[in-house]
Parts: sequence; structure tokens; C-alpha cells
Amino acid sequence: MLGVKEEVSDENIPVSESEPEPEPEVDIQEFLDKGLVPTDGKTYQRVLGSDYIIDLEGKSIHQDALKQQHPDLFLKADDGKSVNTSFGTDFPFIATKGDIFVRVDQMPNRVYKFMGHKWIEVEKEKSDSYLFDEEYIKHLIARIETGEYDIDLLSDKEKAQIEDYLQANQPSNG
Repeated sequence: MLGVKEEVSDENIPVSESEPEPEPEVDIQEFLDKGLVPTDGKTYQRVLGSDYIIDLEGKSIHQDALKQQHPDLFLKADDGKSVNTSFGTDFPFIATKGDIFVRVDQMPNRVYKFMGHKWIEVEKEKSDSYLFDEEYIKHLIARIETGEYDIDLLSDKEKAQIEDYLQANQPSNG
């Protein structure tokens, strides 16, 4: 039949949603060769720019569902966009790939970066973002004042940041 047009519907056309690129495997030997130490911290990975978190078995879970199951993991407010720096004696339970954490229960304090699956120790000289955490600088000052931390264990950058903080926060004379 000429002149008859068949109407085309896109309802039955299968649409393939693009899957996210798989995260590259971390070559642990490469880190060991560089003197970096992988850790076995139990940290959930936040998917940057998303409301999903990767659980410890590699499964994706919406942050609201995880929050209902484990409200204690969400005590810290998080804008979900920026890389965070923090410090303490235990790795945080939720981290975004690239977050920096300083372990203060080790002498000297050690700096770690979250690689998506593990916390990897990085040399202090190769990262200084953790030094802009004013609470960490106050923590160092307090530990030095009480004799709990030896000033000789500080990196040059840590010493400089402490000096800058102390100068900026000196009581003014007058």
C-alpha cells in the first residue's frame, strides 16, 4: 500500500543506561614499593556527587537507607561535595575518595588518604591540606604544651603552621 505511513513508537525500544566506569583496581604492591602502607580501616565510600554510599561489601546503598540503619555514622554534617580533612584515633566510617585523615594515636602522627576501598598512608611532605584544619593545629599545640607530643616529631610544615597560628592568635598588647 502506498501512501500509508506506519507510526513509530519508542515505547518498546530498549534503552540501555550507561553504567558507571568501574573503579580501577588499586595495585597494593605499587603502594608498598613507594613505602606507602594500605590499611584495613572499615570505611564506607561516599560516591561523589551522588546520594549513594558503597558499603563494605561493595554494594551501593542510598545514604538515607544507611542513615536509618546506622544513624551514628551521620553525626557530622557533610555537604557531599568537598574533600574533607579530619583527625582522630579511628578512621571515619564514611569518607569520600580523596579524603585526608591524620591518625593522632601514632608517633609521629601519620597522614592517610582514602582511596575508595582502603586508607593509604601518605608522606606528610607530599600533602599539606590537613594543616589547614584549625582544630588539628589546636590539638597539636595542646599535646605539645602537656608534653604528650615531642616538637621534634613535627614536620617543617606543621611547625610553620603552628607558628602562624600562634602569631595570629596572640593577645594584642594595649
